Amino acid sequence: MFLYDHNKSLGYLTSLASRLLSNMLGKRLQEAGIEMTAEQWGAILVLLNCDAMTQGQLGERLYLEKSTVSRLVDGLERRGWIVRTKSPGDSRHKQVSPTPKALETAERCAVIARAILGEAQRGMSEDEQLVCRSFLTRIIANLRELTI
Repeated sequence: MFLYDHNKSLGYLTSLASRLLSNMLGKRLQEAGIEMTAEQWGAILVLLNCDAMTQGQLGERLYLEKSTVSRLVDGLERRGWIVRTKSPGDSRHKQVSPTPKALETAERCAVIARAILGEAQRGMSEDEQLVCRSFLTRIIANLRELTI
């Protein structure tokens, strides 16, 4: 008999929680008439909180493969959420930055995301939420060290 119970695995549980949160966010954004996926929202958040950056830098921040970032950025550009401009330091590279459309919609997206997180954390005290975030932050830091 195989003794590994995936239902108790931190990797399985965090992956499942992530998928459920992403699916719910995508559904709620669509219901609100916002043509953006949860993955695209994650990229927009990075761009809104940082200066313009190359696709490679965006991929590093999101821990995504180059081909995935390329598709993600293509979709964002097609929908008018980002623009690509020549990098001031190296014209061979393009920088991506959010458009005014992304800025105008960001607060609506953030309200939806906060509501989903509130629902997901229902029944958890503030202290439990803090501990959960602290543990997840530590796990992320540990895993980032392994990828260096």
